[in-house]
Amino acid sequence: MEKMAERWNFICIRILQLAYLNLLWFSFTLLGLVLFGIGPATFAMFTVIRKWIRGNADVAIFPTYWKAYRENFKETASIGLLYAVIGLILYTDLLYVQSLWLRIILLMVSICYLISSLYIFPVIAHYDWKSVVLKIKCSFLFGISYFQYSLMLIVILGVMCVIQIIVPGLLLFFGISGGGYVIMWFANQVFMRMEIQAGLIEEENARTT
Repeated sequence: MEKMAERWNFICIRILQLAYLNLLWFSFTLLGLVLFGIGPATFAMFTVIRKWIRGNADVAIFPTYWKAYRENFKETASIGLLYAVIGLILYTDLLYVQSLWLRIILLMVSICYLISSLYIFPVIAHYDWKSVVLKIKCSFLFGISYFQYSLMLIVILGVMCVIQIIVPGLLLFFGISGGGYVIMWFANQVFMRMEIQAGLIEEENARTT
């Protein structure tokens, strides 16, 4: 009974934290004039969520968020703007291109873009790599390598979008942070499996040398 009460208390606290994080995301996106703020705000959100998922439940939300937003502003703003422009181009092309084969190619490119866009900010939050090209490349490769996770993630996010259309008020409280939590959870599963696989390869190499 006591464990159930603790669990319920944890869930209630996490819901409030997600609502607060959602508010921070909207506020700091506006602070960066939307186009330049959406990347840093999203990265900062994933930085906080990653700490929760990795076991740091008592992380100070605002200081952690502000530090991530401030220190990585240029890089994440550029990446956010790049993905926004690519997404807009793909969307426009899909609307107006008439050729069936071109539409098929565009659809395939759009799927690759979607997978990469889901993983890019979790990758930046998790790995301290300097190369932006490497981060973008790995965000796609990780998603493709564990496509079953990516597919489940897309389905769950689709269901969440439908729920938010039915209950629009949820967007203001949990629309972004709730989706971010789901994305980071799946991304963390992928990262752990990649790291386990890398460890096994290192052990195998050590045995053969």
